[in-house]
Parts: sequence; structure tokens; C-alpha cells
Amino acid sequence: MRHTLVLVALAHATLAAQGGPYERQKIDEAAAMRGRAVYAQHCINCHGSTAKGSDRGPDLIRSVVVLRDRLGNGIGPAIKPSATHQATLTNEQVVDLSHFLHQRIELVASNRNPRVPINVLTGDIEAGKAYFHTAGTCSTCHSATGDLRGLATRISDPVALQQRWLFPTLRRERREVDVTVAGKKVSGPLVRLDDFSVALEDGTGADQSFDRGPGVTVVVRDPLAAHRTLLDRYTDTNMHDLTTYLWTLK
Repeated sequence: MRHTLVLVALAHATLAAQGGPYERQKIDEAAAMRGRAVYAQHCINCHGSTAKGSDRGPDLIRSVVVLRDRLGNGIGPAIKPSATHQATLTNEQVVDLSHFLHQRIELVASNRNPRVPINVLTGDIEAGKAYFHTAGTCSTCHSATGDLRGLATRISDPVALQQRWLFPTLRRERREVDVTVAGKKVSGPLVRLDDFSVALEDGTGADQSFDRGPGVTVVVRDPLAAHRTLLDRYTDTNMHDLTTYLWTLK
């Protein structure tokens, strides 16, 4: 009986060590195009415009998980929401992302040119301009002839430009928070906020932390709230149209 258990364990170890399926995933070009938009929205910040990685995330072209993946069966479990992966993708988005990443792998394998950036200037300029002034509500805070004048000159890479407006960061202002505990309100720059606690910097410069629960209300005043709201509202077409329009602001 003991020998049988050892043989079974060795068999499982051998199977686990084997590579993925030999047959390559057949690329669905339409799905890969959708996957490119998913990648641009959720992955490019850490894994780079060519999926070759950056100082924030590993190279996906040489990733064993991606190479062995077929139709998202490896990628899906690997990108479940965690400390490093914040987005929750649908099964369809995971499959589209799989097609895109395998398309990138095939491109690198065929022409040995992994430095070809993703073309994000595929939208309609006039549609992007209309979105800027209407549904996108961009013009309520920004002006093409004011603070955004010369934007595409200051940011000379289209991918970097797209990332800048998709995921802007605060340079001077910080998010402010009001925390009310037992009827007493404390306000100050936000230090940390999660489902269990909130920390802020009080008027003396010291950090104060509060457990979140009944009787504790938290109100965050975020200068980038409009940008964060847009992440759940705009379509892939809106994203590409707006980026293409912003590229004209030189």
C-alpha cells in the first residue's frame, strides 16, 4: 500500500511538472482587439506597453503562466483580485485578454521585435472632442486652450498620454477625508483607507487611525473623483476617441 501511494505521488508530480498543451492557441483577431482594450485599461500600467514588463510588473511575453494558458484557464486564476490585481474581470474579458497576450507572443516569435508599442491612436478625433465637451465632462475641469494646451507636446508618447488621463496621480493636492466618530468630526489628508480602517493626518501632522464600523462615517473629498467615475462609464470607443483627440493638442 505504501509503495502504491509513493507511485501515485510521483505520477502527480510528473504531471505537474509537464508543460502546457503543445498545440498553440488559435488567435481570434476580434477577441484580441477587445483584449487589447482590456490590457490598456487594467494591465499596461504595470506590465508596459509591449507586455514586456516594467519595474512594477513582470514580463508577460515570457511568463510560463501565459505561455501555458489556453483561453484564459491560466490567466484567469492568476489575476483574481488581490493586493497586486485590483480589477475584477468577466470571463469574457479574461478570454479576450488571453487572445491579446497570445497575439503578442506570436508577434514577438515571428518578427523578433518586442518593442513595437500598442497603437492607441485608433479613435475618431471629432468624436473624442465631442466626448470631451459632453458625456466625458472633461471640459468642466479642463480646457483644450488652457491647462491642456500643448499636452501632446509635453507628453510625447501616445501610450503615456493615454495612461496619464486614465490613471492620473496627484502631485500637489491630496485626497482629504472627513471622519465622524461619536458625533465628532476629524478632517485631514487621507493616509490610508480600506474596508476595516481609515487613517488621516490631523492638524498637528500626526496620523490618526479609526476602525470602521457602526457610528463611524467616512467622507472622502477626492480631486480625481471624476476620473475614477469615468473608469466605470466610458466604453473602449470613448477611450480611443478621447486619446486620439488629446493627441491633437500640441
